[in-house]
Amino acid sequence: MANILLLGAGFVTGPLVEYLHQKKHHITVGSQYLPEAEQLVAGREGLKPLQVDVTNNDELTELVKNADLVVSFVPFQFHVAVARICVAQKKSLVTASYTHQDMWQLNDEAKKAGITILNEIGVDPGIDHMTAMQVIDEAHAKGLEVEALVSWCGGIPAPEANNNPLGYKFSWSPMAVLSAVSNDAKYLRKGETKMIDGDNLLASMRDVTLTEDMELKGYANRDSLGYREEYRIPEVQTLLRGTLRYAGFGPIIDAAKKVGLLSSESFAGDAPVNWRELMSRLSGVSESDLANNFSAEPQINEHFAWLGCFSEEPLNADTPIQAFCSLLCEKLKYEQNEQDMIVMQHRLILKDKQQNKVFHRSTLVEKGEVGGFSAMAKTVGYPAAIAADLILSGTINRKGVCIPVTDDIYKPVLLELEKLNIKMKEEIIQGQSEESFLNHL
Repeated sequence: MANILLLGAGFVTGPLVEYLHQKKHHITVGSQYLPEAEQLVAGREGLKPLQVDVTNNDELTELVKNADLVVSFVPFQFHVAVARICVAQKKSLVTASYTHQDMWQLNDEAKKAGITILNEIGVDPGIDHMTAMQVIDEAHAKGLEVEALVSWCGGIPAPEANNNPLGYKFSWSPMAVLSAVSNDAKYLRKGETKMIDGDNLLASMRDVTLTEDMELKGYANRDSLGYREEYRIPEVQTLLRGTLRYAGFGPIIDAAKKVGLLSSESFAGDAPVNWRELMSRLSGVSESDLANNFSAEPQINEHFAWLGCFSEEPLNADTPIQAFCSLLCEKLKYEQNEQDMIVMQHRLILKDKQQNKVFHRSTLVEKGEVGGFSAMAKTVGYPAAIAADLILSGTINRKGVCIPVTDDIYKPVLLELEKLNIKMKEEIIQGQSEESFLNHL
């Protein structure tokens, strides 16, 4: 039994709190918005809601000092500041976010403090790392090389809830979703480095056949090349980590990006009063003509009209991206009877010394529970909760800044996830060409 400080009370924290509460840990839930924290802890003994400003170092230091471990589910830009306090107070930290360079630079200090700073322990990143590494390590143990690894993941509506033009609904941070579509991407194809500028990321979306009855679209996710070292596969010739969406997502969000709706530049003192004025200002098309001439593609006009972008709905935001996030949250929300879905797939080409090749496919399709936890919440919250519990018990004792790509971390976490029925389906695929197996990458 330990004292855990959870920072954040958003979309994906429910399963985390449930799991750690069942393990009899005391949890202080700190959130910028007290009602969120209160709702999260409602009906559970040993949990304390608290309004917390993570930018207040003195306040945060006092909270960390009184905790045995910290789980940070606040926006990623605050993690390093939290980590510095954890190092100073010698308290381990768990996050589900990517490990940026500033975090890696704390590695030596974290080791000296004798603490674990475990990042990328959600779904993507997280379950994707752990399940890929399990196959890679088993292949290497058999003397096989990894010639290709293509790993896809997406959080999307279940097919029966796919009922809007974008093919998307929000089960996690809208700002994070929209920010990610502007990242540059880099991957490896047959030994050649390929680069995609963030401006062209969505236009680069390709067909991805996940299963016989599931055709999706995918785009490269950030810098895949760094995982050649992290995954310990220097021999790999094709390496891509990508994001999956339904077909409607790319064209609409790409049009929004090109017109300036993903801009974080402040309106300052000249804020538009409603959506029609904002769209006219961004596009240069008169307010009366937006519905017909915003885009040269009639379908894009229809879809933006459906979203309410040409309406007189008032704006209450400081930037275009804030306004767009707010609008999408309202229009693209899950109804009570609807399920989200996590889809993940690794495709690996493994090669022995005689150049014989094995096509290995790992697939996870996890649906949310009607009236219960979303698939996104389960696949982000449970891995982080499991890791926190394993660190506290000493089962995970790796010190410093790390991600879950070593078997001392991924084996016990995956074993516990399997008890929660979150498990990849492993298959050897026969009778396919390399091109078709890798979705003609």
